[in-house]
Amino acid sequence: MTDEERISYLAGDHAGAPGSLDPADAAELDELRALLADPAMWEVPGQHLEDTVVAAVTGAASRETGDERSDPVASARGAAGGELARRARRRSRRSVVAWAAGAVAAAAIAIAMGVTSGTGTHATTFSAALSGTSLAPGATGQATLTQTTAGWRVTLHVSGLPRLDNGRFYQAWLKNAADILVPIGTFNQSGDVTLWSGVPPTQYPTITVTRQQANGNPASSGQRVLIGHAHSTS
Repeated sequence: MTDEERISYLAGDHAGAPGSLDPADAAELDELRALLADPAMWEVPGQHLEDTVVAAVTGAASRETGDERSDPVASARGAAGGELARRARRRSRRSVVAWAAGAVAAAAIAIAMGVTSGTGTHATTFSAALSGTSLAPGATGQATLTQTTAGWRVTLHVSGLPRLDNGRFYQAWLKNAADILVPIGTFNQSGDVTLWSGVPPTQYPTITVTRQQANGNPASSGQRVLIGHAHSTS
């Protein structure tokens, strides 16, 4: 049977090829013509069809898999539903990770604000009032020592010390009970100075300032111009 004969039969023209139709072909064409004549074949899908299909696939994923092994259609639905479930779990995990990262960042900001604003966690601090010696009787100083992860930041305000130049400078020290000196920085004149110490004032509580000469000898000159003792303020 040719294609033209099949088209003619589907169109309802049986006279064009009398006796040429095989009974099996005629039965298949009759079934196809009945399907094409059904108005439901030509209906436009509704706007909620996608949601209905997705819901059906998701529901199929939760069924027992025993029958699915023997049913290819059910197996396909189960595979599709399983993939949807895996995607949902991945989205859920990403949401949890994003929330946790946000919570950690918020906690870090809160801690930092607590340290800087004076509420919450407080940094350990010491302070010391420095007095001038006989080499600088009019000199005074005030030191604040703040503990950080890098060491102890020493903020020193000095007045009454003349400027030193040409290889001469002031050297600040911390000293313990055994008179062991640890240098914490140098400067040239009175004002606000920031120094750093790698040893704690709990063990090295005495602060001294000496006049020094850049002569290759890193030891203290012994020419002390300021001296004071640190005590805890926190």
